[in-house]
Amino acid sequence: MRQLTVDLYQSTTDPDKFLALPEGADPADLTAPMLFDGDYGQVACYRKGFQFDPEESYSGVNAAKIAADILTVKWAMYRRVH
Repeated sequence: MRQLTVDLYQSTTDPDKFLALPEGADPADLTAPMLFDGDYGQVACYRKGFQFDPEESYSGVNAAKIAADILTVKWAMYRRVH
């Protein structure tokens, strides 16, 4: 699978929860993530233009699932596990 350029947003109510979107997408245009979990109703920009490689290992997250979600539903919710 190829690298994806994504923007990462962090929940302002739970700092371990993140939302990954295709680069340039506006989280304010999404309602689905907060329907699943209210902590995604308020997010702050964490990192713009992140080069996300689904085949790389990222501590505490399932990179393949994040990539699959972005490619199918155009967003991915994930929780950083310490």
